[in-house]
Amino acid sequence: MGKSLKRLEQKKLQVGINRLANAGLDVERWLAMCDADDVAMQRLVEAWPVRLPSFVYDAKTVCGILGLPNNCKEETPKAADGEAVVWYGGWTLGELVATDKVVNYLSKERESWKAPPGYYHTRIPVPDSNRMTHDEQVAHLMKLYAAFKELPTPVGATVLAAHLDVTGEDLLNGNFCRCAELLPGGGHAELGVSEGRVSVGDYWDGGRRGDVFLGAARKA
Repeated sequence: MGKSLKRLEQKKLQVGINRLANAGLDVERWLAMCDADDVAMQRLVEAWPVRLPSFVYDAKTVCGILGLPNNCKEETPKAADGEAVVWYGGWTLGELVATDKVVNYLSKERESWKAPPGYYHTRIPVPDSNRMTHDEQVAHLMKLYAAFKELPTPVGATVLAAHLDVTGEDLLNGNFCRCAELLPGGGHAELGVSEGRVSVGDYWDGGRRGDVFLGAARKA
């Protein structure tokens, strides 16, 4: 539950009223809202836009957490609503496993996976992408965030490890996210958080579990 609207400063309330007025909300509709019953008010609240939390984990923070070299020469980008921005130094999955922040349950050869270094904007998880097959998740992603692609596993593992260390919380809230890497047998890599570490496993592409979302990223 967020902060009560009753505690918001008057200036911010006025900004909201002005924006509603500019969008066409007139006095009659405002008074109708004031006189509405509890059921109608609850429907209005449920339809209201939600500000999703965003996070930025810069190179100094990430490299300090992982104990890996900081070779960043890029400006730290800002995160949009619902994004986690992270510095990823081009490390292989094996190098991340060696930090003891990540556990690999796939074969050893998968530890060669890596992505181009740089800052990434990530969506972990993509909203409402659970209970879908892999193909359905990708189609859903393209509708929501056309500039984003499936999440590279090493980038996702870096985000989850940084977030867990800084906040003490699992960015996936006990769920899992499919990643970009295709595996033999018709599955993709899957990330989760368990026992204080990021776990790398896999999940069948045809599955529609409620706790399996898609992860997405775009390079800054």
